Amino acid sequence: MVIRRGLAAVLAVGLCSGVLGACSSEARSAPGVSWQPCVENAAFDCGTVRVPVDWADPTGAKIEVAVVRDRADDQAGKVGTLVSLPGGPGGSGVDEIVKGGKFSAELRKRFDIVSLDPRGVKRSHPVQCDAGLVGYRPNLVPDLGGRIDEVRSYARDLAASCRQYTGPLMDHLDAVSVARDVDAVRAALGVDQISVYSRSYGTMPAQAYAELFPKSLRAVVLDSVDDHSLDGRAFMATEARAAADTFGEFVSWCARDEQCVLHGADVRRIFDDTYAKAARGELRSVADTSKPLGPFDLSATVIQRLYKPEWSRLATELRGLADQPAGSQLPQATPRLQGTPAPMPEIIACSDWRFDIADQDQWTSLWREQNAGAGTLRAHFAWGAGSLCSGWPIAAPNPPHLPQITDGPPVLILGSLHDPATPHEWARGVEKNTPRATLLTYEGHGHGIYDRSPCTTKAADDYLIDLTIPGTRCPAA
Repeated sequence: MVIRRGLAAVLAVGLCSGVLGACSSEARSAPGVSWQPCVENAAFDCGTVRVPVDWADPTGAKIEVAVVRDRADDQAGKVGTLVSLPGGPGGSGVDEIVKGGKFSAELRKRFDIVSLDPRGVKRSHPVQCDAGLVGYRPNLVPDLGGRIDEVRSYARDLAASCRQYTGPLMDHLDAVSVARDVDAVRAALGVDQISVYSRSYGTMPAQAYAELFPKSLRAVVLDSVDDHSLDGRAFMATEARAAADTFGEFVSWCARDEQCVLHGADVRRIFDDTYAKAARGELRSVADTSKPLGPFDLSATVIQRLYKPEWSRLATELRGLADQPAGSQLPQATPRLQGTPAPMPEIIACSDWRFDIADQDQWTSLWREQNAGAGTLRAHFAWGAGSLCSGWPIAAPNPPHLPQITDGPPVLILGSLHDPATPHEWARGVEKNTPRATLLTYEGHGHGIYDRSPCTTKAADDYLIDLTIPGTRCPAA
C-alpha cells in the first residue's frame, strides 16, 4: 500500500509539474468538480462542490463542500464510485482518505472512493463558536449540584456565539442536508448511481440518502449504525447500557489476563474510589495534571478507551489515576466569552436528535435511570449531549423517526456485539425497521467493524463489489 501510494504521488507531481509534460484539467476533472492534487497527499484528488446553505432555498446562499477522491487502481475493471461517510459528528472524510484510509486493497482497486468533510466540519464551512464557551463545561451531575436551568442557559449562550461566528448554516447542519449534499456530489461526478459506506454518525446521512434517493443508490453499508427512531430518553438509556456492557467486558478481561496491570484487583472498587476522588475535585487529568478531571469526564474518558478497545492502556491509566495523590481543589470555572472562534462540530448532534426535559425533577429522574443503566461508570457521555441539546434553542431540522425507505438496494448493517458508542441493540432495531436489511454481527468488541477482522472486511467487500449478501456472524478476532 505504501509503495503504491508513494508511486502515485510521484507520478501526480511529475506529470502536472511540467517535468514530464503539462497536465490538463480534463485529466483530473469530472463534471462539476475541478480536481487538483491534495495538498496533504498528492496521491489523491481534492476539490469542492458548491451547495445551498438551505436546500429549501437552492438559489440562496452557498457554501463549498470539500471532497476527496482515491481513483480506482483498475479503471478498466472499475465497479463504480463508493462514497464514504465519516463518523462524528465532526469526522473529516478528507482526512481519512489522505491519511491512507481504512479500505482493503481490493476495494481500492475496484472503486473510485470519494469522501467529504460534511457541512459544518473542518474544510466545509466549519462550525465556529466562542472559544471561551467551547472550553467550558457546565456541571452535568445533578448529585453534585448540577442544575438543568444552568445547562440550558449555557446552551443558549453557546448557540448565540455559534450563530455569530458560523452564520445561517447553524440552522442547516442536519443529516438530511448532508444527504442532499452527497447527491450534489454524485451529480457533480457525473454518475447515475453511487455505493455508500458509512460509519457511526455517518450512518445518519446514509439512511437519509436511502430515504430520499433510493434510485441513485447501488449499495449501502451501515457500519456501527445509529438508530434514529429513538426518542431522547431511549437514546440515553441504551447508551448507558452499552457503557455497562463494554466496561464489564474490560473487567472480565482484567480478571482472566495477567497482562492487565489491575489483574487480581477489584477493578470496580478502584473505579468507585477514583470517581469519588473526582467528585471531590481532587483528581487531575492524565494528560495535564494542572487540569481537574471531573466525574463525568472520568466516565467519558473510560468509554473512549473502549472504542478499539484499548484495554491495556485503560488499565494502566486507571491504575495511575487511583494512585494519583489527591490534589487541592481548583477554583470552579465559569463561562467567559473570549471573543475568538473555535471549532465545535460535535454540536451538530442537536440538529438530528431531540431531548425533551421538562425541569430539574425530570432531569434528576433521568440521571437516576442513567446511573442504573451505566452501572459502575454512572453515565455515558451521551448524557452530556442530551442534556445540552435539551436546551438548544435551534429546533432539530431532522428529528428522530422510523426509517422511511421504500425502495433501493438491500442494506448491509455491520454491528459489534460489544460496542460502547452504537449499541448492538441499535443495529437490531435498524435491521427490524429497515426493509431488505441484513445485520452482520461481529462477535467481539469495539466501535467500527469493517476493518475489524478478515471476516468483516471480506463480507463488506463482497457485498459492495458483487452485491453478495453475507452470513450473519463473524467470530471475534
